[in-house]
Amino acid sequence: MRVKRFRDLTLIEETPNKLLVIACDSCGAVGNKERDIVKVPPEVVGYYTARVALMEVLSVGAEIITVIDTLSVEMEPTGKGIIKGIEALLKEASIDTVFLNGSTEENFATCQTAMGITVIGAVEKEKLKANTSKQGDIVALLGAPKLGNEISYPTDEEICSIGDIKKLSSLKEVKEIYPVGSKGILYEADYLAKSNKCSFKKKENHQIDINKSAGPATVVIFTIEADKLSFVEEKLKRSLQIIGELIEGERQ
Repeated sequence: MRVKRFRDLTLIEETPNKLLVIACDSCGAVGNKERDIVKVPPEVVGYYTARVALMEVLSVGAEIITVIDTLSVEMEPTGKGIIKGIEALLKEASIDTVFLNGSTEENFATCQTAMGITVIGAVEKEKLKANTSKQGDIVALLGAPKLGNEISYPTDEEICSIGDIKKLSSLKEVKEIYPVGSKGILYEADYLAKSNKCSFKKKENHQIDINKSAGPATVVIFTIEADKLSFVEEKLKRSLQIIGELIEGERQ
């Protein structure tokens, strides 16, 4: 059995033609407990923490097999609220909640919210959206970089939704998709380019802060041939921004 790392994903060769795709994420000090720094309902914690790992797995074209939550809080009432948020996300992504399992902390009382999430998916090797970009492809952006209280709860129309990334990953015109988190757009664009032995040339005069954290993956970037962008825009019914292109030569 071969195991390798790609971005924040673990890829396991289940068969010669099929890969297991695993992603995880964690969240702490966000919730409605005494020591939480960002005050939001438990449902929001569950929704946005699960969203990050789910988007990572979906971004490479995988189908979800299971979602596991590890909650460092009691089941009543905080855990139930977090699970409700995760279930809302799965429903939005058209994923049956039967795929969800997990555990809670029932031995000790907690004064701060914390949780982890693991998402496992599967994809045929030939359908894996990884290292398929090339020189001349444009790098486009969907969403807006936001974190913490900048995000409108329970929904924010400016950020990339789980439905958006499912549509993107289903389009053959879209080569690779990178969810953007705390490292920011520029970091991910440079990483994408380097992974394909190219350099990222950023477009001047765009109004997006490409160094800002995108929190719980409120932005995705993706590669595509320039003449295919309008088609994707039409399919998504969302406005897209070109932030740069892949050029020859790997940045040192």
